Amino acid sequence: MDKPLISFIIPVLNEEAVIAKTIEPLKSLVWLNKEIIVADGGSTDRTVAIAKSLADKVYVRPEGEKNKSIAENRNKGAALASGKYLFFMDCGVQIDKLDEFVKKVISEMEAKPKNLGMTLEIRFYPGEESRVDRVHLWMINKTIEGLNKVKMGMAMGWVQVVKKEAFEKIGGYNEDLITQEDVDLFRRLSRIGKTVSLKNFVAYGSADRYHRDGWLKVNLRWLANWLSYITRGKSYSKVWKEVGSDGKK
Repeated sequence: MDKPLISFIIPVLNEEAVIAKTIEPLKSLVWLNKEIIVADGGSTDRTVAIAKSLADKVYVRPEGEKNKSIAENRNKGAALASGKYLFFMDCGVQIDKLDEFVKKVISEMEAKPKNLGMTLEIRFYPGEESRVDRVHLWMINKTIEGLNKVKMGMAMGWVQVVKKEAFEKIGGYNEDLITQEDVDLFRRLSRIGKTVSLKNFVAYGSADRYHRDGWLKVNLRWLANWLSYITRGKSYSKVWKEVGSDGKK
């Protein structure tokens, strides 16, 4: 029996340092009927060239077309997708037990039609994570798990797997949101079905921005954006910050 087709969608902006490391594990899933899509936001480094050499499809922003948000990039990638499931993944993220995670997502989505969105636990790369980080990430993960259980829907943009039919039904990501677009997507999905945070699976990402800015600043910025989103339907932040050639924001 053929596996359902998954479209991996990776939004990028000047991420030449990490894009290959993001795509290569996905290409290793030789058993899976899949496609890898990279949606560029107007990179000025070698990101697009590397993407073209590794991905199946690449959205290249026309010259002069302004990038609105990472949400827009994700939607551009989704527009190219032919998969039954859209697997959105931030550039630089690595999924532990990737093979098992993808199989679990497929089995859960197929067995339970009401499951429309799935995510997993987030952690920093081994060696980067401090005790303070572990406390904050534990709270974040528990919040995500809890909100999904009570049908309020929540996920970080690191990894979000969505049924394409449901994604199209709710109109995809809200491109006017600079941040909170990931939370918003799962919140709207939870109104028409179920969103789930799968246990025993972890996505690893960089701690650089969190360590440079500090958790206090990160949390205050997140709170400001969340309150603005809840009360006004808008982001507090105005710009999607790119990742430079060194892989740092």
